[in-house]
Amino acid sequence: MRITIGRLLLWFLLTATWVTHIDAKTTAQSAIRKVAVDSIVLHAIGGPYCDRGKLSISAAYGDGASWIGFFSDHKVLGIHYVIDRSGIVFAGVAENRVANHTLGWNQTAIGIELINHGNGKETFPKAQIDALIALVKGVMIRHSGITKNRVVRHSDADQSTFECSGVMHKRKTDPGVQFDYIEFMQRI
Repeated sequence: MRITIGRLLLWFLLTATWVTHIDAKTTAQSAIRKVAVDSIVLHAIGGPYCDRGKLSISAAYGDGASWIGFFSDHKVLGIHYVIDRSGIVFAGVAENRVANHTLGWNQTAIGIELINHGNGKETFPKAQIDALIALVKGVMIRHSGITKNRVVRHSDADQSTFECSGVMHKRKTDPGVQFDYIEFMQRI
């Protein structure tokens, strides 16, 4: 089989350059997938919770290395990729393994976390969105069963709610109102 320099360069660009750091303990403990990947779920680190009867938003301080470390050490949660605000992509659980990131979707989905406070105020930097688009395009090439309509927000995939001071709130709102999903979908 003859491999041209162009094909080799294309393969390198689609697979290697988007992930600049790999450091995850969870890969070895995560189950190997038994079914094909057919979706991508987009997350943001921050989100709502009830703190002593008051609706609060968990903040996402730190960089990609600290968050991939958090997921690597977590006993239940897992994620395939974390993209920090500067656009650096950190790989977590290998794509051929299941990561626990979205109820009902884990067996067939790749999970991507964007570091963002999730408070509806913090914007997503251009470098972060550009890295997300490149990563999603690469994942879609590696998993041909993923169509654009199967690239969803966590808020689309999980409709569960929680109660705080007698008021029901959506449990998963990420990646949030500052994430321009329409533009993102046009670019992938």
